[in-house]
Amino acid sequence: MALKSAEINGVRFGFPPQIGVVMTVVLDVTNTNSYDVAVRAVRGTSVIAGRYTLPIDYRPGGDGVWLTANATTTLRVPVTIPLDLALQLLRESFAAPAVSFRVIGTADVTATRTFRVEKDNYSVDEQGSFSRQQLELAVPHF
Repeated sequence: MALKSAEINGVRFGFPPQIGVVMTVVLDVTNTNSYDVAVRAVRGTSVIAGRYTLPIDYRPGGDGVWLTANATTTLRVPVTIPLDLALQLLRESFAAPAVSFRVIGTADVTATRTFRVEKDNYSVDEQGSFSRQQLELAVPHF
């Protein structure tokens, strides 16, 4: 897995009442096997600006996201940044063009559609950034 980018996609309203900014972590996953592999879950943390830790718990529906054999597939993992943290990041990054983040965690995969061989805890540790402008554009919509 390689981090391709991160995008700020808008807002999320949750229950219990909460408002957050949705950051989508975009990963390029290369399946070097001669058979298809499915990603069933991605779990871990995203560390934003070197100190703010947010949980990642992505579980796509059904059998997961299938990765074609000998190909690279883009996987999009949503992370919600609470509104108060988004505002704090805007204040702290006022003079910076980007906000850094790191994704640390594991992915659970299933090998082959026929035999469904499962392997858990495939390691992920990638770094990247998103533009401060993306965050700024999302926040005023509240």
